Amino acid sequence: VVVFSPGGGSDTFARIVVKWLSKELGVPVNVINKPGGNQIPAINYVAKASPDGYTLMQEQQAASALKVMLDIPNADELIRNRTFGPMIGGGANALVVNNKVPFKTLGEMVNFAKKDPSKFTAARTGGSFSHMINTQFFEFVGIPSDKVRWVDYKGTGPSKVALAGNHIMFVGTGANSIVTMHRSGDVKALAVTGPRRLSSLPKVPTMEESGFPGFEMQGWYGISGPPGLPKEVVQRLDEVAKKLSKDKGFINDLDKLAAFPFYKSPADAKKLVLEETEFYRKMAQAKKKN
Repeated sequence: VVVFSPGGGSDTFARIVVKWLSKELGVPVNVINKPGGNQIPAINYVAKASPDGYTLMQEQQAASALKVMLDIPNADELIRNRTFGPMIGGGANALVVNNKVPFKTLGEMVNFAKKDPSKFTAARTGGSFSHMINTQFFEFVGIPSDKVRWVDYKGTGPSKVALAGNHIMFVGTGANSIVTMHRSGDVKALAVTGPRRLSSLPKVPTMEESGFPGFEMQGWYGISGPPGLPKEVVQRLDEVAKKLSKDKGFINDLDKLAAFPFYKSPADAKKLVLEETEFYRKMAQAKKKN
């Protein structure tokens, strides 16, 4: 289960992973997209599924740690009510614009948005890691994020279509979801949020190269399941994830999509999620005070 719509970074990554999981497990593994509702319906769908190993969720910040940034009473329950499996990959985000905008660099975009944020149209997918990065970036450069003209979408797929059609100016999303559109010239990536340039987007500068040092954020992907998932199922998934992290074919597939292997055992994956949960909780609390 992927918590976003088809065509976005999460979906693109999942379709690479299920191909390799199918090969390693010897059974078909399919993607089911369940977007909307700040990812809560998808999370609950998996949590209520039979713990037999046949229903799993692609773990990512939007499906776990980021829930504490939403104004909902059961955020911690949503995060903990699952069986954590291994982490398997990660990737940087890209800040992307359409081809009709009156700016060519990230610095020019920031200057444009500062003059009148209400005229700067940006895609928003509620509860997502990308949206969190976007709002943090705007605040980082001195643009009040609540003044930006946000346009809501259920996932990156629909927002990319709107961007290419010049209906909005800006999309911040997983770099893996815009490689093809950037190469074809349908959209233009201005920068990536990782510490180095990506081999699949070699001409796109980093944030530091764009004049904004100190702003680096990368996402991760893993596997989780319903509460009570048998230990042997978790162990098998962990074995596969660990093996794939060193598989040249898998690494090459990820590299083509501006992603990279990022293996963590189920125990370490859970630890990271809970640590990030507290980080985002403090961020949300600080924002409320301000």
